Amino acid sequence: MAHSVIPQEVARFILDRIDSIAQLEAVLLLRQSPDTWWEGKQVADRLYISEEDCAPVLDGLCRQGLLVCMREQPKPIYRYRPDTGDLREMVDRLAYYYSKHLVPVSNLVHAKVQMRMEQFAEAFRFLSKEE
Repeated sequence: MAHSVIPQEVARFILDRIDSIAQLEAVLLLRQSPDTWWEGKQVADRLYISEEDCAPVLDGLCRQGLLVCMREQPKPIYRYRPDTGDLREMVDRLAYYYSKHLVPVSNLVHAKVQMRMEQFAEAFRFLSKEE
């Protein structure tokens, strides 16, 4: 396996729950201060992306059970709180491997994006053949 430095269960976690480097960086950022509620703009500023680009990143992490979101505010606020202890442990392990093996972890996230693009292209080719 090309990512053999990354344990299989951590690689599976990335493939199942992390869609981009922005998501990876966001979950690790919020993990650093789990008692803090973050506005989207605060996270966006720390990730050097626009607030508009940051919103789907944070919402995706909420759907994955890694963050909670409160929408009673004028704008949503987010906090690190994995749904389960297993998810918390996986994020801890992800943080460790990302700090020690940044390139292989980043490559795995990018490979996931590449796989999706290839699947999309394949589906488009399949639909084109049927027409």
